[in-house]
Amino acid sequence: MFAEIRRIDRTFAALSIDLPKECQDASALANAALAATNSPAVQDLHDGIISGTITPKNIAAKLTDSAISIMAAERIQTAAEGTQSAVNSIYFGAIRANADKLVAALRPAFDEAAAIIQTAGKHFAADANEREILNAGIEAVNAWHNLAAAKATMMQITNARAVIAEAERDNTSAYLHYITGQHTQAELWQAEAEYTGVGHGLHNLARAGFTLHLNTKAEAQKLADTARTQTEQAQARAEAARIAESKQDSPLAFEMAARAAQ
Repeated sequence: MFAEIRRIDRTFAALSIDLPKECQDASALANAALAATNSPAVQDLHDGIISGTITPKNIAAKLTDSAISIMAAERIQTAAEGTQSAVNSIYFGAIRANADKLVAALRPAFDEAAAIIQTAGKHFAADANEREILNAGIEAVNAWHNLAAAKATMMQITNARAVIAEAERDNTSAYLHYITGQHTQAELWQAEAEYTGVGHGLHNLARAGFTLHLNTKAEAQKLADTARTQTEQAQARAEAARIAESKQDSPLAFEMAARAAQ
């Protein structure tokens, strides 16, 4: 119960990022509800027997009290489960309302880790062996020494970014959250292949020449929209050039084809 909220709390806490107050309040409600479902009755019986406070004279009464406590805890569990929808609604609604602020809060840690991965990608592939890294030079070796920690941080950040995307109902492809620049549609297809391919997705992107950057939903969507617009414009220019060439090469044939199309 409330497992997802607790997991997300741990994810952001590990990155030293405070979630919005509404999230904190919802999480406090969840923790209190969970605590209410934990009956100490069985442990109290155990401790009472060990300490000698439970005797043959009072054990029947103690067992009755424990049974009542356990039954109440079971009913509380059912009632607590009924609160999940409301608590989750407040919690994820607050993440959605503060999505861009949370992305901005993630950026310092992202940029620090990305700088290491970007340097590593410039010199060696994600599956490079030690000899290849040593042969790549001192900058490559320095990046390699810090690479494991950088990738561990990135795993936490990408987990947090995925939480934000889910809360926002963001349907843009995940790789668009992690690159910047102006790209054609073909380049974005390559980026997606690199990100989802074998090895570490962000290292693959850096190796392929993409610049790492943590994007908001709007920034990620703009990447996709810009690529689509540029591709459409390039196709229109190519078509116009083809038509112009056809006119120049065979004016009569072009005119006859145009009339036939009318």
